[in-house]
Amino acid sequence: MVEKRVIVRCLSLAAVITSLVLLTGEPVRAESGTHGVKWTHLSSMKNEIPVPDVGRQVATLILDIDKDGVNDFVVASYEKIAWFRRADAGWTRYAVENGVQGVRIEAGGDFLDIDGDGDLDILEGAQSKVGVIWWWENPCPDFQTDKPWKRHQVIAVGGTHHDQIFGDFDGDGQIELAFWYNAGKQLFLAEIPADPAQEWPVTQIAQLSADKDRPEGFAKLDINGDGKLDIIGGGHWFEHIESKTFRTHAIDDDYRFTRSAAGDLIEGGRPEVGIGSGDSVGPLALYEYQNGKWAKRVLIEQVDHGHTLHVGDIDADGHLDIYTGEMYRPGSGDKCRHWVLYGDGKGRFETQLISTGIGCHESRIGDLDGDGDLDILQKDFQQEQRVDVWLNNGTRPGARGVGTSASFHGPVGLQLYSFRDIFKDNVPLGLQLTHNLGFVEVELAGTYGLTPAQFRQRLGWYGLKPIAGHWSYEQWETDPDSVVKEAKDLGMAYAGCAWIPHEGPFDEALCRRTAAVFNHAGEVAAEQGIKFFYHNHGYEFVPHGNGTLFDLLVQLTKPEWVSFEMDVFWIVHPGQDPVQLLRRYPDRWTLFHIKDLKKGVATGKLTGSEDVRNDVTLGTGQIDLPAVLRAAQEIGVKHYFIEDESPTVTDQIPQSLKYLEGLAW
Repeated sequence: MVEKRVIVRCLSLAAVITSLVLLTGEPVRAESGTHGVKWTHLSSMKNEIPVPDVGRQVATLILDIDKDGVNDFVVASYEKIAWFRRADAGWTRYAVENGVQGVRIEAGGDFLDIDGDGDLDILEGAQSKVGVIWWWENPCPDFQTDKPWKRHQVIAVGGTHHDQIFGDFDGDGQIELAFWYNAGKQLFLAEIPADPAQEWPVTQIAQLSADKDRPEGFAKLDINGDGKLDIIGGGHWFEHIESKTFRTHAIDDDYRFTRSAAGDLIEGGRPEVGIGSGDSVGPLALYEYQNGKWAKRVLIEQVDHGHTLHVGDIDADGHLDIYTGEMYRPGSGDKCRHWVLYGDGKGRFETQLISTGIGCHESRIGDLDGDGDLDILQKDFQQEQRVDVWLNNGTRPGARGVGTSASFHGPVGLQLYSFRDIFKDNVPLGLQLTHNLGFVEVELAGTYGLTPAQFRQRLGWYGLKPIAGHWSYEQWETDPDSVVKEAKDLGMAYAGCAWIPHEGPFDEALCRRTAAVFNHAGEVAAEQGIKFFYHNHGYEFVPHGNGTLFDLLVQLTKPEWVSFEMDVFWIVHPGQDPVQLLRRYPDRWTLFHIKDLKKGVATGKLTGSEDVRNDVTLGTGQIDLPAVLRAAQEIGVKHYFIEDESPTVTDQIPQSLKYLEGLAW
């Protein structure tokens, strides 16, 4: 295991903060002196968001309830739950639970497609003596503003349940629910039965000692690199051993009544764990695994009732940041604060104060306006029962996800080959970096020693969706059935080939043999609902007749079985015009690799190879990307993937995304 020894630097607030405050104490905007994140503040206090009208607010969730591709959010009180449906003009309030006797909701909650009908359902625990947990069935698409959702009681064990989290924690390929019985200092795991409206079988998997405080808080991550998702919370992490047996490991047994977050904040080695003060006064601390023990480093000396703690790449630089905040009362009242700590991946942080005087309890980060970056959903617990949204650099008009703009609609994913040097040594870090940058869709070029099912599971842990993948020509030629099975196990819709083996120049005979192989491969794939494609690589543009051998390959392959992925780098490199090719074969291009070729590099070469240092940040090279992407969009390309093969990929991709997000035509 790689050990990491990096000093954490927490800059003084005065050194990095500018906070503009009205006489009322309500902040308008806060911004860091060195980071570019500027927050646009919307509030129910100013009627920019509907008033929650649920009472004392105890919980929030961010999720896409109506399946429109843009997140909505949920606010729950002890008695009621409301969800706020996002549209271009803002949010509309809908009821989930209107309040009935016997339903008293506690802080926490999570979401999942519990009943398997394709939409996300909501789960919350009770503040009660009988330990009830319910889930609410999403009625999508039959939404009515005042009609509550159907509620199912599925667990009754212990007492009050503060915090729940879904995940495959026992490695059986099925999702379970982990939850605390806080007063009993017990951790439970519940299986979801085939009929999720029935009682869920429950197993106690951990018992903390009785001599210290009760536990709270949850996070999930593979802590020890064994390929299993671990549970983090209450100052401990819990390792699955076998069946329903878990081993309890202390991180800080004296800091249980807290909030937890986890991620590779110091990149390489084991992930770090952040623990905040929760329902008490204490430090925000980062715990780093060193020499078999967890070393504690204080990031903020005193956080007064820090009942919010999350990690995510808020400034979109590829490195994880920390979001935390204080409650109003209990808490420091008008002096309560919430912050972002911007990380550099090496354990150093710059701190930005976002506001003072607005309570922060169970607040969350997520993309609230659909433009691909992380925003803040802030709610208080007692003071004024308000809800506030802080939009990260405002809302990019017309954007729908990372790398998109009002003109360029994407969707934009990442070819994971871009991070090949990271993946070969550290799969979790590669997946986390991909997630950090805001990508959802990915294209694969191998599974790095994992089975397809294992790799798909890990993609899911990081919120990544496999769309397409590349397999070798030899595999497609000799055993296309096995390739198709792998593609199905990975859950992707497209499976293709990116290289045709050849010695010397690509020739007509090989082109014709290849067409036969591709037609057969495409037919086999189509029978299983998979679309076969070929990714061009530059050597195919040997002159032939009135065109090239690439034209011949297109003509010899059947449209119903074979489509194409344009790699624009390997179109320009051999001296071809990508716009003309897109328009020449408008019904054949379904996928697209977005790349740029360094200015001054000679073109017209049929080698299919180039110095990777000539793969440059988008918009800085010689390819007319606005014209190409506009043409690709006009002919209906389905998915776009950034592929960056340069040695400076982690520096280039954030800049490439900013370029794409600024496209206009």
